[in-house]
Amino acid sequence: MPTAPADTHTRARLGLLLLLVGLLYLARAILLPFVAAAVLAYVFDAVVSRVQRRLRLPRAAAIGLCYLLTLGPLAAAIVALEPGLVADTRALLDNAPRIVADLMVGLFGSPSVEIFDQTITADDVAGSLADAVLEWLGSPAEALVAARLAVELLAGSLLTLVLLFYFLLNGERFGAYLLWLVPEPHRARVVETAGDVHEVLGRYLRGLLVLVLLMATVTWTGLTLIFGLPFALPLALATGLLEIIPIVGPVAAATVAAMVGLSHGGAGMAAGVLLFYTVARQLEDHLVMPIVVGRVVQLHPVVVIFAVLAGGVLAGIPGMLLAVPTAATLKIVVETWILETPPEGSPRGVQI
Repeated sequence: MPTAPADTHTRARLGLLLLLVGLLYLARAILLPFVAAAVLAYVFDAVVSRVQRRLRLPRAAAIGLCYLLTLGPLAAAIVALEPGLVADTRALLDNAPRIVADLMVGLFGSPSVEIFDQTITADDVAGSLADAVLEWLGSPAEALVAARLAVELLAGSLLTLVLLFYFLLNGERFGAYLLWLVPEPHRARVVETAGDVHEVLGRYLRGLLVLVLLMATVTWTGLTLIFGLPFALPLALATGLLEIIPIVGPVAAATVAAMVGLSHGGAGMAAGVLLFYTVARQLEDHLVMPIVVGRVVQLHPVVVIFAVLAGGVLAGIPGMLLAVPTAATLKIVVETWILETPPEGSPRGVQI
């Protein structure tokens, strides 16, 4: 009988936790700024804490200083790169039909091909790709799409920055409140598991940020100095950003760059671009990754591919971006709560 109130409280907390999960699922359409802010909080939490300790500043002042030191150079880079980036991107989009036509000539010997008694031209392929992008953006009117995206991007960025500030400032409070929802007998284990997840995700995301910047810089240098390829800046930025999507992203970036190389300099240049991307990728995997990221996530490539594809099916581009961190988190939870395997070093984990 004395355990009845405790059982009631436990059931109430579990019910509240399930209700919270259900509400998050129903509100998933507006979660992107919250998720982005949470991810950035993982990246910068250790940096803010270090600045706070070194300079003995209040937490809010340390966050403001980190904002200034991060957003200032970022804004300067955007102002410096924006004219060339916009011009190159517009030129790349304008030349898309010619690039596709050159690819079709290289593959089929003709800018058109017959499939199931239907003739498909390069203009058809380029138009279909453009229509697919516009459909994904949600509107058929290009000018309206651009205006709407600009407004949404600005509003989403401001909201993300505000949420990031509060996540960095009050992250421990949010964690303590969520921990209150966990039944008391399991709290110590949940805290231990959350610490492992926090360490893994923090190191992974900080390392990934370094890799994005490094690959964008290396790619721009190679495409400009070695190949003299046009549209090098948007291609390099796309290559860096696509690093966020494991396996699928780098392959897509190399394919697009090779198509531009084929159109600009023929099959020899396309092969050279592919070789350059392959060498850069191998150097990253064998030299940079172990140093920057280390064996943090420890996921088998098959698991990574499945997670990325499943994330794309379930949540589109955001799902693909969050696939690996989610899989790494689930791996830690499975090891801790189901398999109960001890960690091989720290953080916990055997490769699956």
